[in-house]
Amino acid sequence: MKQNLFHELLHAAHQVYSRSDALQKFAPWPSELMYVDKPEQSVPAVRQIKRWADTHPLHIATQQVAEFGNWKQTYTEDEVGFGFLQDYGYLELYGPDGHFQTYEGRAYIGYWGRGLYYPWHRHEAEEIYSVVSGCGYFESQGTEPALLTAGDTRMHYSNQPHALTMRDGPILTFVLWRGTAMAGLPLMGATSSLN
Repeated sequence: MKQNLFHELLHAAHQVYSRSDALQKFAPWPSELMYVDKPEQSVPAVRQIKRWADTHPLHIATQQVAEFGNWKQTYTEDEVGFGFLQDYGYLELYGPDGHFQTYEGRAYIGYWGRGLYYPWHRHEAEEIYSVVSGCGYFESQGTEPALLTAGDTRMHYSNQPHALTMRDGPILTFVLWRGTAMAGLPLMGATSSLN
């Protein structure tokens, strides 16, 4: 059952990818993906994810695997505060440490709750966000700030500082990484390497 749910999640993510020119131009979908039975690791935000109703297939598939996911948080309470850690988390859908193993790229499902501020940070790997549900105010150095909603994308170049602010509600995102330093994890700070 657990494996089937993750295959449904992967299928829903692939549908998002297939319908987005921006995602397809950013990185190819991996040619080989092997399911890995990752240990369940929860974060407080799983409760909010499971309660948040939305009709998007990837949103629903994320809810279905939420209690089985290998959820991660990379920041400390000193960096982002207690409240942030109660309402944030991500899982690696595919990648070297993903629920589906590949070395051809990385894809994440990321969640940030209502009213959270994800401070300015940067990382060597390039990334692209695709909003699945909810909305967020995206800022990145050298580009105009924008409120992005479901279906919108925002790319960040290598070491381009960026930040995210949630407004009236939470946000669920599908995120792809490419380039060097993809093995790095999210870290706060102007010179960090990197949901």
